[in-house]
Amino acid sequence: MSFYPHQFEAPVEYYDVGSSRYLYTVVWLPDAVAAQLPLTEFPRLRITGEANEVEFDAALMPVAGRHYLLFSRAMLRTMGAAVGDHVALAFRIADQEAVDIPAALAQALAEDEELSNLWDQQTAGKKRGLAYRVASAKSPATQARRIAEIFDIMTGRRDKYGKLIKD
Repeated sequence: MSFYPHQFEAPVEYYDVGSSRYLYTVVWLPDAVAAQLPLTEFPRLRITGEANEVEFDAALMPVAGRHYLLFSRAMLRTMGAAVGDHVALAFRIADQEAVDIPAALAQALAEDEELSNLWDQQTAGKKRGLAYRVASAKSPATQARRIAEIFDIMTGRRDKYGKLIKD
């Protein structure tokens, strides 16, 4: 495992988020590790590191005075872990303002001054969510449609889910 300033081992557990449809697979952050982090300033602290030597980027999610890391089934398979297994985690605090912008969105921002100005007014978290909306599209046509939707979201014509807001 590479050098990271924060390291611990913990079990993968189910976390019931109160819905019969959702049961998250998480690793809870130990209190001793949490005490070393700026979680008051950044409740959803972004981190980068390794879980069982598999690289990840994530945010520590707060709930009831504790924080957890959420792992997808695919990530657990890659890590060679399952619920009940202990995993070795090592991480460092990531740049809290960093946003990965997909190429199609970067091009749209470069070509449209109004869109670019609206983009610049968004928080880093909002930008990450909007960028993910575009990045998760599989086809260029869907990316273009989603870029138009995020423009509408930023101007208030659509809600955060992309639904048109009726006047």
